Amino acid sequence: MNDSILAEPKDYFKGIIQSQLPTPTDILLFMRTTKETLQQEALLSRSHHRFVLIFNLKTNGHIHVDNRVLSFSPDQALLVLPYQFHHYSQLASSRLNWLFCTFEFKTEAFLEPLRNRVLDAQKNTRDALLEDWKRCMHPSSQSKLQEEQLQATLIRLLLMLKKEEQSSNITLPPEPQQSLVRTINQCMSEWRRRTVVVADLADKLNLSESRLRTLFKEAAGIPLGSHIQNYRFNRAMSLLRTSDLSIAEVAEEAGFGSPQSFSRIFKKTTGQTPRAYRLRE
Repeated sequence: MNDSILAEPKDYFKGIIQSQLPTPTDILLFMRTTKETLQQEALLSRSHHRFVLIFNLKTNGHIHVDNRVLSFSPDQALLVLPYQFHHYSQLASSRLNWLFCTFEFKTEAFLEPLRNRVLDAQKNTRDALLEDWKRCMHPSSQSKLQEEQLQATLIRLLLMLKKEEQSSNITLPPEPQQSLVRTINQCMSEWRRRTVVVADLADKLNLSESRLRTLFKEAAGIPLGSHIQNYRFNRAMSLLRTSDLSIAEVAEEAGFGSPQSFSRIFKKTTGQTPRAYRLRE
């Protein structure tokens, strides 16, 4: 085909692309270089409404997402969608080099195909994103054009990951039928509106509390108490964002007990009241 010869358009005022490409906003990049910082910040940030794009630059590990354990190797990327509870385990070294890019994105369905998909990430595009970020953060940078370039680079990277997902024919690893994390989450889901404690779960599984705590820490990499609290917060923040339930109803549904107790714990943990969090959303 001769590229210099193009067919005349039938309509000079109508192109082939009618859909609008969504744009990532409020972009933030940071590095995690130690196992301790990675685990600690994962617990502190809890689940939230932002997209989290993780690039593995160095050190094998595993990421727990949606009750699945995903192997994560250098030169791979994983997108965590809003309110996906996630944490990390089985890191090959206490020293690592993982790049995080978090951002807002109004059209969640656009990135839904990337859910739970560990994909190969092209180094040149990843490096371009990092360089654009550094230029935006330079003290002398006041250019809106540089911010727009960062947005363009990120959307290009996301499109490349979508293309990689379509061509890779990756089969998601099945959820482990006997996964302890999965079993705990099922109990928490069935027992919503109830303030679940470790003793309840131990009784359900016919284990002592100490044994259950040990098994869960080995399976998930975090303490069971922290997981229970994170699960409640994930549920509460999701309801505050996506439902019209009152604060009292959210507190009951998420298993926090009284609205007063919920508001006090929420304020202590997040720095803001449930109402302020909902209005911010």
